[in-house]
Amino acid sequence: MNISDRKKIFPMFKNNPEIVYLDNAALTFKPKIVIDKGVEYYEKYSISTRTADTKLGIKINQDLKNTKEIISKFIGCKEQEIIFTSGTTDGLNQIAKMLSEVIDNGTILFSFFNHSSAIVPFIETFKDKNIKFKYCETNDDFLNSINEDTKLVVIPESTNNFQIQYNLNEIYKECKKYNAILVNDCAQAIVHKKIVFNNCDVLAFSGNKIYGPTGTGALIIKEELLEKLKPVKWGGGQVQNIFDLCGWNIRNSSSKWEPGTPNFSGLLQLGAAIKFFTSFDMDEMFNEERKIAEYAYDKLLEVPDIKIDSKRGDKIILFNIKNIPAQEIASYLGNRNIYVRSGAFCAYKFKEVPNLSNSYVRISLAMYNSKSDINKLVKELKNGGNFIEIF
Repeated sequence: MNISDRKKIFPMFKNNPEIVYLDNAALTFKPKIVIDKGVEYYEKYSISTRTADTKLGIKINQDLKNTKEIISKFIGCKEQEIIFTSGTTDGLNQIAKMLSEVIDNGTILFSFFNHSSAIVPFIETFKDKNIKFKYCETNDDFLNSINEDTKLVVIPESTNNFQIQYNLNEIYKECKKYNAILVNDCAQAIVHKKIVFNNCDVLAFSGNKIYGPTGTGALIIKEELLEKLKPVKWGGGQVQNIFDLCGWNIRNSSSKWEPGTPNFSGLLQLGAAIKFFTSFDMDEMFNEERKIAEYAYDKLLEVPDIKIDSKRGDKIILFNIKNIPAQEIASYLGNRNIYVRSGAFCAYKFKEVPNLSNSYVRISLAMYNSKSDINKLVKELKNGGNFIEIF
């Protein structure tokens, strides 16, 4: 399926035919098959899993189990290692709280390029413990920093900014020498490379990055680690019985990690989104994305006074234009139906890395982006001339 045909299966393009959407690192559009899955739930079997002893109750429970099976096959993990979440941020908050119950001292390593959701939950959760925090820039920095004092490494397999690619195989191997736990913020990598669950202890991702709905995701924890942890959310579904004044029993099932009523339709849509994504030849799709990224890099170089701080072939491209604030460029483009981002993209620590700007314009690509999108972007950047005069 060529790129123009792919766009036809995303209703956003049909309803917004002039849009050039280049903010996919924040959120991807949804194909009709994913949208239809949510409509189907609400129209045909919109009941709770707790209404279990019914035909529709059995169906919705089985469908949710099927979603975990889809994730299991996609990631290469066990179904019992999967906890449904509302997204990567929720998953990282949960694992930070879980680990704070078993870690009291030592060092936590972060990347300077981490999203704030892969930093702040750990700072807040561990701030009253005897924990030191350290930031690393390169792959070698991590390898040289992991030692007997390291308890936790929180790192993105791919970042939402400079596309730093950490070698998790090497880093995880070093972690295992010292019994350190590696947490993989997989929000960006999930849609741009083949993910495996043998190079980390914990993995978190969001549905909205992989053509699925917002408010969905998964936290995946290796079984041997999960057995040592306790839930950090409490409520219906996980309680077996309450007795005496404050005694209660927890159910010994996956429901103990997922109290309350979940986003049923969203989770079914998440399964549909992963099935949709994996229906493509992934190597071919990733190669096509790389070619568009290379084309974008080369075309952007035609814009006067542009400075690109990304590498050729990166599917996220950061740039600035001399003497023009990034936000003004994003606003100028946005008012011409070209959607990009400006700023630091919630990755504020990279501002401390030498020779990098504090703010950038970001374009981020997906399976439906084409050379035509890039041509329109570059044309508007050239036509903009002196942005300061325009504003």
